[in-house]
Amino acid sequence: MYIVTVIPIQKGFLKENLTYFSPTEIPLGSIVSIPIRSKTTDAIVINIDSARDLKFDLKNADFQLKKIVSVKGSSPFSSAFFNACEKMKDYTVSNTGTIIKSLLPAIFLENIKDLKKVKVENPNEEEKISENVKQEKLIFQALTPDRMSWYRTLIREAFAKKESVFICVPTRFDIEQLKIELTKGISQYVFSFHGDMTKKMLISTYNSCIEEVHPILIIGTGMFLSIPRTDIKTIIVEHENSDAYKQFNRPFIDIRTFAEILSSQNKVKLIFGDTLLRPDTLWRHDEGELGEVASPLFRLPQAERQIVVDMKEQLDDKGSKVFTVLSLSTKKMISYAIEHNESVLLFTIRKGLAGVTVCHDCGHTLLCPTCRTPIVLYGSKQRNATKIVNSRIFMCNKCGYKETTEVRCKECLSWNLTPLGIGTDRVYEEVKSLYPNTKIIQMDKETISTDKEARGKMDEFYKNPGSILIGTEMVFSYINTEVIHSAIISLDGLLSIPSFNITQKILHIMEKLHEITKRNLIIQTRIPENPILEHILNGNVLPLYREDLKERKQFGYPPFKRLIKITFAGSASETEKARSYIDQLLGGYEPQIFSAFVGKVKGQYITNTVIKIGPALWPIPIDDKQMINTHLSENLRRLSPAFSINVDPEDLL
Repeated sequence: MYIVTVIPIQKGFLKENLTYFSPTEIPLGSIVSIPIRSKTTDAIVINIDSARDLKFDLKNADFQLKKIVSVKGSSPFSSAFFNACEKMKDYTVSNTGTIIKSLLPAIFLENIKDLKKVKVENPNEEEKISENVKQEKLIFQALTPDRMSWYRTLIREAFAKKESVFICVPTRFDIEQLKIELTKGISQYVFSFHGDMTKKMLISTYNSCIEEVHPILIIGTGMFLSIPRTDIKTIIVEHENSDAYKQFNRPFIDIRTFAEILSSQNKVKLIFGDTLLRPDTLWRHDEGELGEVASPLFRLPQAERQIVVDMKEQLDDKGSKVFTVLSLSTKKMISYAIEHNESVLLFTIRKGLAGVTVCHDCGHTLLCPTCRTPIVLYGSKQRNATKIVNSRIFMCNKCGYKETTEVRCKECLSWNLTPLGIGTDRVYEEVKSLYPNTKIIQMDKETISTDKEARGKMDEFYKNPGSILIGTEMVFSYINTEVIHSAIISLDGLLSIPSFNITQKILHIMEKLHEITKRNLIIQTRIPENPILEHILNGNVLPLYREDLKERKQFGYPPFKRLIKITFAGSASETEKARSYIDQLLGGYEPQIFSAFVGKVKGQYITNTVIKIGPALWPIPIDDKQMINTHLSENLRRLSPAFSINVDPEDLL
């Protein structure tokens, strides 16, 4: 009999490993089925001992070992992938089984015996070589056509050296676009993987990928970094700026971080590529931590095609200033497009996410006196988890500045201040009333629930020339050909989105809109003098990047601080206890405790806690020298599952 130690591959399981017995010896790394309570789950074998050697320990144990149900097969991933998962476990304050479950397609585990095995020749020699190789990590910030051209050259050179390349992308849509750009002449050696593939197609593609003796190009989402081809010597994280790389459920893995950890385990070249990279990544390049393919380009493509419309100057039929959703310029553009059967995209923000406050008398937009961002009117029911009072406050979502509502317009001293928000619903109603006979399609998370539904809407848009698409960032994942005309309905709404990443987000949106718009892009705003807009119009965003870094340092945001967000949901009394417990447990780290942006969901109060620490105390664990703060890690692990922990959150909502 053998005593087998395993790691359950299961989300939410608190223990790192468990012990079972087996009548036969099981190879290390095997995937087995184990009983946990009344269910069976998958697990990976990490240690095996003869029961004879542990006879004394077994006699003195106060529990009875359970038998392993079955052996499913050998591991479908490499030891480097497993080691990277162990390091990711420490970084995200999770456990190894949860990380594997989040990064390995379920079909692989369910059908292990159908997967072809990788043949490793001279494994000791391979390990020896990797130990002596210094890893190369590079950034590549350039326009899309330039990146694609360089990638084609890199792939040809890799093939000549008998090396394979993995291009990691955030979405299925990105795979389709890259296949168009990169597969000419090598299509038989290109394999693509994404989570929407059928079981039959996925297993067939995987087996062909493993058995192909020629070097290959893999284009896939982060779930397929586990593919164990030993000749992959370059990993490219393309569209590095996309927030789709960050998983939205526990353990909140950032695929970009995992790709870096995995590449360090394999000692392979890592490249971060995008038109505009994240400020964190660019700062690491500035600090000499990352090299470069070429000097980063800080220009937006075709910035000269932008038209800015001052929404304060919009007039009604009597010549009086009036608030309107669509400017006269936008209406003319839409009318022209309908007449000539040309497509129109009206980009706006998600309903309820942001808003601005405007003086109804002079049209001035209220700005934060600290950072000049539009301030938003909040009711206290959203901002306080335990007290319900009738007062309201103005708040800056960027720097946290607060002001009572007993304020006047700074321009005309009027009390007549009006909160405004322009989401997709409001835009749809306005467009429908003006153009009742035109095909109008709305795309946002409130109206679209499945990938199939979204693709159907886009097909409908393309099949009806002269139609109008109203959408949020969701549209970027489904537009595969250029639209003729585009308009941003409210840049001010974007500026008031509650995120420390808002400058990065706006630049990302602008870059995407430029890329998909054939002619002019209209930008509607009530703040045409905003410095962000000024730099965007110039097409040179380097000053904007420098200013953004300056503000991040001032307010203690990445890359100067590592953020850890802890979220708790419960009743009013439970929330009060949770706040006290957090303050007691983590008080030495100066936790910032506050109600979430949406303070109550389904009857539960949502409380966030943010800890800001130096990156050196919580480094990306690319090697054994990078040590995470043990004291903080242990305290975070004391929190019950009712608290969710998110390292490197995209926002602090």
